[in-house]
Amino acid sequence: MPRSLVAVLSLVLLAARVHAIDPVTKAADGTPIPHPASKVTRTVKDGEKTVQVPKGMVYVPAGEFTFGTGVGAKKVKLDGFCIGKYHVTNAEYKAFLDATGGRAPSYWTKGTYPDGKANHPVAFVSMTQAAAYAKWVSKETGWTVALPTSEQWEKAARGPKNTLYPWGGSMDVTYKDGVLTSKFNYNGVLAAEYLKTHPTLETAYSAKSAKYGGQKVTVEKIVAYDDAGKATAFGIGATGQVRGWVAHSTNTGFIGTDLFHTLSAAGGNTTPVGTYEAGKSGYGCYDMAGNLWAWCDTKITATNGAERGKEVNEIRGGSWYATGTSCKSVSIGEGRAPAGAYNTVGFRVVMIPKE
Repeated sequence: MPRSLVAVLSLVLLAARVHAIDPVTKAADGTPIPHPASKVTRTVKDGEKTVQVPKGMVYVPAGEFTFGTGVGAKKVKLDGFCIGKYHVTNAEYKAFLDATGGRAPSYWTKGTYPDGKANHPVAFVSMTQAAAYAKWVSKETGWTVALPTSEQWEKAARGPKNTLYPWGGSMDVTYKDGVLTSKFNYNGVLAAEYLKTHPTLETAYSAKSAKYGGQKVTVEKIVAYDDAGKATAFGIGATGQVRGWVAHSTNTGFIGTDLFHTLSAAGGNTTPVGTYEAGKSGYGCYDMAGNLWAWCDTKITATNGAERGKEVNEIRGGSWYATGTSCKSVSIGEGRAPAGAYNTVGFRVVMIPKE
């Protein structure tokens, strides 16, 4: 083969390689999010050590921190580790699926995510699938990549000051004159949006066999009925608590409507990663509160939610569906079956850095 042709082919292959590790999308503030197989790193000092931290991750230094709160709190010592600055996005997950031929999440169509959601966190991914993603990144990069333990996740979320939320000790949410001010994406964000911009949008309670099933209602008239028929109107309190969100026994409230089920099937009310600058943790992680729960590689017996009493994998951080108090940086006893895929659960990865 002529040398000139060899040179051209080499350039083509090089270009293909460069393209393969180009950023796959951008965060809300325009920060490029690298391809998951990218090997680009930056140097970080940890005491006397120098470690290489992958682009797209933050470094959590070695040391002791307080794990949990109250009587159950304990001191835990961890080695230094890297953790995703953001949840794994739709675009990053698609790069994995394109390379491996895996199954796309249920809300995608024709093998790709919805328009405009490249930089939203990927949902409807089981822990088993998330672990496969981490294993693939490990193979492509040569790094030790995994899902975080509950201890790793909590240290990254609470930051060096060990706060209850990534930014401090309280939700720090206000609601006044129809405007919600929040540092994170939780159910109040969704409630405020629909009450402000779609108050007269018509929907219906979707559980057809239930007492109120099929009853038509506008957003501003949604209520949650208790078993005695007492109604709690859909609304938001001054400090951000949502009323009339759900009444499980009667399948009413916002969660009981066709509107919610359509939204849920489309991937939920996620926001682009990195949207909430004021909500990042002291170590620089975004969306550790809200947007999507994150899988943890730690087994617990759930003490909260529908999985109460079952052995499950812990999930952390809350979601767009969760109440604000569920989005704390400490455990609230929530977990899910690792083979299940959920509209409120995503993931981020950790890596043991090389010195």
